[in-house]
Amino acid sequence: MIKGLKMHLWILPVLLISSSAHSVECNNHNGFICSDSNYQFSDNFINQDKYPDGGFGGGSCQANKTPVIFLHGNGDNAIGWALPPSVSPESYPQAPFSVYESFKQAGYNDCELFGLTYLSTKQRQSPQLNYHDASTQETIHQFIDNVLAYTGQTKVNIVAHSLGVSMALSSLYKHQAWDKIDRFINIAGAIRGLQSCLYTGYANALAPTCGSQNLYDANTFGLYPDNGSFSPLWGQNAWTGNYYSRSMRNLPSKHPENRFYSLTAGLHDQIHCTTTSGRSTCSKGALFTPETNVISQLQLGAGTTASALDFNFSDLSPYNLSGGDLDGVGHFNSKINSGAILVKMLTSDCKGTACAVDYVSGPVIDAF
Repeated sequence: MIKGLKMHLWILPVLLISSSAHSVECNNHNGFICSDSNYQFSDNFINQDKYPDGGFGGGSCQANKTPVIFLHGNGDNAIGWALPPSVSPESYPQAPFSVYESFKQAGYNDCELFGLTYLSTKQRQSPQLNYHDASTQETIHQFIDNVLAYTGQTKVNIVAHSLGVSMALSSLYKHQAWDKIDRFINIAGAIRGLQSCLYTGYANALAPTCGSQNLYDANTFGLYPDNGSFSPLWGQNAWTGNYYSRSMRNLPSKHPENRFYSLTAGLHDQIHCTTTSGRSTCSKGALFTPETNVISQLQLGAGTTASALDFNFSDLSPYNLSGGDLDGVGHFNSKINSGAILVKMLTSDCKGTACAVDYVSGPVIDAF
């Protein structure tokens, strides 16, 4: 770990959540991860044995809106979508509600909001070892089908953060399930790979999360940025590259019936941009290639920029507090503070910065 960048999270103040009632509880946390019960599904939605690692959703209600599925990032859990908003940059007010509560305030009920914890406890404790594989892609695919069956709806919207973005996109690609999706929101996803993985390398056994594409299974991959080589022995990664059918950045062009959105912290994102290698392009790591159905891509980064130092993923702490999360909006606060934007993206025909008209927690610029 880079010296001087890691901060012990237990010294952060515990922020109080809104007194407004909501079904998902996150009363105990360190500012970035919840430690309440990770299993908060309603009994009438799913059997606990089906998804033993946890999640939330369901209740005594009826779904009238397009259901929303929330997918967390590396090292996190589903309950993190109920984290209270973080401290905002100087001169900006703090967001009034968590992401989950923002949707409840907008009229969504418990039968329209679902979250899945797709990583086991062991995986959450060792995030540098996690990568995309068939098992997780199948779990996400099954969860989408379970939500559709439970709600009686024909489509869902997906809101994903970080590793959850690429997990979801690869699952949708593998299972060709795009007809089950209406809108897709990508928050800080490494859809062009992580430039900060260049230092670690594409075949480092200590950090599979930074690996390239598997030689024998095209659906197994890490987040090493594709090097443009046609030789699979030299870091080829069709998912993070630009010239392949699996290219995540180009998936919107192949699915014009879907609507895509992105939120990024740009140079304030410590996971993308704590790096010297690839520094000039790290701020674009979470952006889709512009298409007519890429409706809005917003840069929310504020506060401290990520350090121009190589980040050693072999001892990764995903809650490393360099970058904007020190004093503004970085990799994690771009998720935690963005409830008002996410609601707008899923409930209106907003475009560009108009999707952030209700956001109060920092500057917003068009990231196209």
